[in-house]
Amino acid sequence: MSIKDIARLFGPAWIVMMADVDAASVITAVANGEEYGYRLIWLLLILTIPLFIIQDAAGRLGAVNNGKGFGELIREKFSQKSALLAALPMFFVDLFTYIVEYTGIAVGGLILGIPPYYSLPIFFIFHITVVSTKKYDKIEKFLIPISLIMLFAFIIQASLRGIVPNQQVFYISNTHSFIFFIAANIGAVVMPFMIFYQVSATAYKYVNSDSPTNIKVKWSSYETLIGALVSELLMVAIEMATTGISSSIDPLNYRQISHVLSAISGEYSPYIFGIGLISAAFLALIVESLGSAWGTLEALGKYDFRSFLVLYFSESIPALLVVLLFTNNYDMIVNFALFLMSLSPIILVIPAFFVGILIRDKKLMGNYTYDKIRITIYWITVILLAMSGIISLI
Repeated sequence: MSIKDIARLFGPAWIVMMADVDAASVITAVANGEEYGYRLIWLLLILTIPLFIIQDAAGRLGAVNNGKGFGELIREKFSQKSALLAALPMFFVDLFTYIVEYTGIAVGGLILGIPPYYSLPIFFIFHITVVSTKKYDKIEKFLIPISLIMLFAFIIQASLRGIVPNQQVFYISNTHSFIFFIAANIGAVVMPFMIFYQVSATAYKYVNSDSPTNIKVKWSSYETLIGALVSELLMVAIEMATTGISSSIDPLNYRQISHVLSAISGEYSPYIFGIGLISAAFLALIVESLGSAWGTLEALGKYDFRSFLVLYFSESIPALLVVLLFTNNYDMIVNFALFLMSLSPIILVIPAFFVGILIRDKKLMGNYTYDKIRITIYWITVILLAMSGIISLI
């Protein structure tokens, strides 16, 4: 595989894996650090495995079927009703995901000294500008730099904090609170929009490449693995950066989080954290909106730009208004949104089911279909993720 091949194919898997570290994931990682210190690092590293298994299958599906998005593949193979069954629940959950992302942008802006009435409209307009770009390659040019800003911000944040001595690195318990933390971390590892985005973005990106199919499949797998590792290591970095913070500190209270980060990591630490939080939330916001809109329009068989904007605005504007109207109650709205987002691992079963069926379709996948061992591992992973979602609701 040449450098030229990599340059042509790089992007979809990396972007969706970085978008996995969204505002909700950052809040979860901060809560991990506050409550358990280094004791959940082992879990975050293990979660690289299911993240890779699910998204690798999605990437392969897109790499082999150049130009056809996930919703379109389901519609052609099964029916429009099946495609809508996979897309619409994701569309519903993404509305609440938007609320969390906009809240992340608002809190990050407040840490930097920017009121929500300025930061949210600015990023809303920026969001419109990016998602209105009709060609995937142009969208990608916005997303990769944003992902790198987030990456470096949280790495610098962890470096400023440094290693906290005498930390226990492994812990397990049967208490309700610990089981909830486990379920919350597992439940956030793969979201439905990630499957839709990676299949469709890979298909749209690779259709313009003259690389052989085996090279496309191989690179998609490599990029997914690299992205999964970096994604979970970023979660580890955030957990380490917030170790030692009292569990009474609310990560959505910009005054509290700014004060405590300054105390443990230096005066510039809050600003770096704010930049990281904004970048994480904004990147996820774009990827979620694209995955949701692509999936729904592909299911409907509609590809006109007007329909795309209608779908985008129907989710984004209500979420934006909620965050603007409840500027003093971020904790309340995020807890509510996170509760509804806990349905994601259960809803994930629907698109994951179709991925599992399509990836075994010899007519569709040719020589790149999954063998019995690999598909068995895939289905076990899907079941375990679904179980985590059920547990988090108990």
